[in-house]
Amino acid sequence: MPSVKERMAAFKDASSPEKFDQDKRRTTPKAKPRVRSLSPPPNFLTNSGGKKKPVRGKVVENRVSPVRQRPKDWDYLFDLANRFDQFKAEEADEKKKKAAGESPPTPEKEAPAEEANEEEGGGDIRSALEGVMGGTTYTAKADWLNQDWVTEHLVENTGENYKSLTFQFNDPKLFKKFTKTQDKDRRVIISKFVSSLLSHPKSGEITRLDLHGAVLPDEFMEELATEILKKPTSTLKNLQMLNLESNLLQGKGIEALARLIRHDLSLRYLQVLMLENQGKTMTSDAETALATAIGHSNSLVVCSLRVRGALEKKEIDDIVAYNMDHLRQARREHAAKSGTLKTRKRNDMEQYFDKIAANDESITQVDIVGDQKFLTLKSAEKVKTGAAFATNTNIKTLKMQKLGLDDDFAKQLGESLAKNTTLEKVVIDSNSISGVGIKALFAGLGQNSTIVEFQVRHQSKTMASTDEQPLPELLEPNKTIIKLGVDCRDQLIKMKLDKVTNNNREHQRKLRAAAKKAAAG
Repeated sequence: MPSVKERMAAFKDASSPEKFDQDKRRTTPKAKPRVRSLSPPPNFLTNSGGKKKPVRGKVVENRVSPVRQRPKDWDYLFDLANRFDQFKAEEADEKKKKAAGESPPTPEKEAPAEEANEEEGGGDIRSALEGVMGGTTYTAKADWLNQDWVTEHLVENTGENYKSLTFQFNDPKLFKKFTKTQDKDRRVIISKFVSSLLSHPKSGEITRLDLHGAVLPDEFMEELATEILKKPTSTLKNLQMLNLESNLLQGKGIEALARLIRHDLSLRYLQVLMLENQGKTMTSDAETALATAIGHSNSLVVCSLRVRGALEKKEIDDIVAYNMDHLRQARREHAAKSGTLKTRKRNDMEQYFDKIAANDESITQVDIVGDQKFLTLKSAEKVKTGAAFATNTNIKTLKMQKLGLDDDFAKQLGESLAKNTTLEKVVIDSNSISGVGIKALFAGLGQNSTIVEFQVRHQSKTMASTDEQPLPELLEPNKTIIKLGVDCRDQLIKMKLDKVTNNNREHQRKLRAAAKKAAAG
C-alpha cells in the first residue's frame, strides 16, 4: 500500500494544468481540416447533368415576322397610309385647339336611371345622393347598359382632312364597384358592355376605342376578343386606335388581344395600340404572345407599351418601323401608278459625281475622306460613283477613303479603270472591300496604261488566301504602275507583286532613255 506521501504526489501530478491539457487532447476527437468550399457554377454555364429547371414563359429564338414574307398588297397599304395621314391630321388639329385653349370634344354623359329597391320600396340613399350630385349609379342588373348609353359615349370629330368616331369610356367607378368578390355581377356587366358596344348601329364606323383609365380587368379583354372573332370582318372593321392605358390587363387579357391582332381578318386597319401604365406587370407569356402577334400585323405603326423582354421589345420596334416604311412605299407606288410621282432632286454629292460622269472640265481631282454626305448615299448611288470615271478625261488623282466602299463599288471602279486613260493616282484605303473586290480592281488595273500609283490598304474585310493568289497574274499586263499598296499575308505573293512594279520601273527607265536618245539624235 502506497504511503501518504506517495499518494499526495500522485494527486498533485494528476491535478496539474499540464496533465489536464494532455488528457483533454487525448480524449477530444481530432477536428477535420477546414477546406474552403467552392460555389457551384451558374446554371447557364453547365450544359449537362442534372434536371433542368423549367423556364418561365416561352423561349423565342430567331423569329422572322411573317409580314416580311408576304406579298405586298399595295392598294391595301395605300389605304392604310391615307388613314394614318388622317389620324396625324386630327392629332395635329387637337394640339392646336389645346394650345388655343379650346376643349376637345367629349361625350355628353347622362346618369342612368336608378334601380328601385323592391324590398325597401325606395332607392338607396347613397345612390340618390350620387344622382343629385351629378354622379353615375352602376347597378348590378345592368339595364342601363344599352345602345342609348353607348350613344352617349360616342364622340364625332370632323375636320378639313379627317373624320372620326370615338367611343370614350374612362370612368374607373364601374369596375371598382364590381370587383372579383362580385364575380357573377361583374360577368354580367362585362357581357352587356361588350354586346351593347358591338351591336350598336354605328359600331362599324368607330375609328377610336378610348378605354384608358377604366380599370378594365383581363376578363373584359377576353370577352371583347371572343365576340369580335365571331364576326372578324364586320365587327369594328374601321377601328384605327385602341387605347387601353391605365387598366389592369396582365395575362389572359393581353393574350386575348394578341389573338385578335394575329387574326388575318380582324382589325385590319388597327394602326395605333396603347398599353402603357397597366396596374399589373405583364406576364412573360403575355409579352411573348403579344410580340408574336404584332409580328403578324401589316397595319400597326404605333405601339405604346412597356415590355421587359429585350427580344420581344426589339421585334415590336422592328415590325413597327417595317410597317411604317411600307406606308411610304405604298404612297410612292401609288404616285408612280397614277403618274404623279415627282422626281427627287439630287443632292450636292450626287450632282458632283454626275458632273464627273459628264466629263466636267472644272473637276481635275477627287479628294473625299470620310464625308458625311457621301456616307448617307444609298448603296446604288455609291456604286454609280465608281462607274463615273469610265469616260472621264480630266481627273488625274482619285482619293476616296473611309467611305465604306464595298465590293460592288470596286467592281464598277475596276471596269472604269480598264477604260480610263487619264488617271495617274488612285487611293481607296480604309474602306470595306474584300478579296472579291480587290480582284476586280486588279483586273481593271491590268488593262490600264496610265496609273502610276495604286493604294488599297487597311480594308475592314480581310482578304482570303485564295483571293491573293491570282493578283500577280492579273497585274502583270500593266506596264505603268510603280507604286502599289495592298495588304497580302502571303510573302510569295508580295514578292511577285514587287517584281511586277520593279519590272515596270525598269521598263519606264528604258523608255525615258530611248526618248532622250531620240531627242538628242
